[in-house]
Amino acid sequence: MPKKILLIEDELQLIDIYETILKKTGFKVETLRYGFEAQQRLKEIIEGKREKPDLILLDLILPDMNGIEILKEAKNNEATKEIPFFILTNYSDSDLEEISKQLKAEKYIIKTEFTPSQLAKLIDQWFRAKNTKS
Repeated sequence: MPKKILLIEDELQLIDIYETILKKTGFKVETLRYGFEAQQRLKEIIEGKREKPDLILLDLILPDMNGIEILKEAKNNEATKEIPFFILTNYSDSDLEEISKQLKAEKYIIKTEFTPSQLAKLIDQWFRAKNTKS
């Protein structure tokens, strides 16, 4: 069964590229473009109306809010705190990276340092490593 990835990203070109590459790699991908949509999705998961994704790729700079708020919200709720997050951003900031680690984000990835194919490979390897530990 393909792993489900929720991509929270506002740049349309990146959405198209990431979706294409991630789907080619064998993942099921759903995309949200705004923070309020992500908050709504978390609420639906908490209420049992939606399944948890296997991984959330979260951009920090969204048109309506900072992605850290979404990460905090998810990690502060019993129903969503175990969902793994990869921060996916162009914003290289050691303070934000530290906050992400404190909130238990799995990875802090600078978009420009990974091609979409490299990102897909990284995610695939992360899932494989996780499966061997379980």
